Amino acid sequence: MIRTFPLAASLLALGLAGCSSNTPEAPASPPADPWVFDAASSDLADRSCTEGEGEGFAMSFVMQAAPVGLGPEDAIGRALTGVEFVSGWALDAPLASFGGLSGMDILPNGDLLAVSDAGALVRIPFDQATLAPQGQATLTYLRGADGEILTGKSEADAEGLHVEGGIAFISFERDHRVEAFAYERCGGNARAVPVASMGSRPTGLGRSISDNSGAEGLVLSEGKLLLGLETLAGGDGPLGVVTGDGGVSFAGAPWVKADGTPLVGLDAAGPELYSLHRAYNPLTRQNAIGIRVRGADGQTTTLAFMAAPLTLDNFEAIAVLPLDDGRRRIFILSDDNFSDNQRTLLYVFETTDPA
Repeated sequence: MIRTFPLAASLLALGLAGCSSNTPEAPASPPADPWVFDAASSDLADRSCTEGEGEGFAMSFVMQAAPVGLGPEDAIGRALTGVEFVSGWALDAPLASFGGLSGMDILPNGDLLAVSDAGALVRIPFDQATLAPQGQATLTYLRGADGEILTGKSEADAEGLHVEGGIAFISFERDHRVEAFAYERCGGNARAVPVASMGSRPTGLGRSISDNSGAEGLVLSEGKLLLGLETLAGGDGPLGVVTGDGGVSFAGAPWVKADGTPLVGLDAAGPELYSLHRAYNPLTRQNAIGIRVRGADGQTTTLAFMAAPLTLDNFEAIAVLPLDDGRRRIFILSDDNFSDNQRTLLYVFETTDPA
């Protein structure tokens, strides 16, 4: 069943979205060909890991995972369509650098890798068989192309993450860009390799991007590296394609149907594109969270639209794991903004029917 977000969600989004009445402009000239992972990947690890550098420093720490319920059963029933809530946890650690988790992906062994908007990768061991996070996590600071650790919001505001072939692709706000880090080969010694950059008004967008509403979502889908903006345009989530010349074109892929609720996360499972949406009401200080999927037929379905009285926070990351029976396991993760008034929540959902 196809559901649309209620009008209330659109009103909640106004504080983030600003003016969203603009429609995308056609580019003056055809966009460059898309960037292709297979063609670009051969030298990424060599450029990220300089000769003689091993795996580098990773900070190991004990992470607590306290069980959290989603909320009253009747409210859950109204909020979820086609998915069921499986488990939830509040994650915490006695480490000042832990928090701000804004992007996430699933590693081949089932562990979760998250990126912090303070410039770090956090590996969360996760047992996919028992569906439980494990206690010993690691944190690795991101380094720039010069080998220096990224610092400050202008350098380190990482938001989106996709891991492919052992390489962590990360999108950043403020200095709007995508960089690659050979995480599997050299861990904390991995240096940033530029993949794409864009100014505040990229090709095909038709409006400008604010510093704090950039590429929240990043995914490699059907061979193309896609990034999704939190900035709304015409009520939709702009979807850009990284091009071979190191740019980003917003005229090369269908945008995400958002119904006025900003896009904050992306992942893919085959031809399906999953998106996470968040609207925040500054008056009530409450979040509304949506999970949507665009199928191979191009149709968009709302799998979840969650609001009070459900237990929510500033969810910004989504990762999808295809299961052997054709269903999907969906993880979402919240950014606590390093605030004592917020939490790092990890929720797991599963689709009720095969894709």
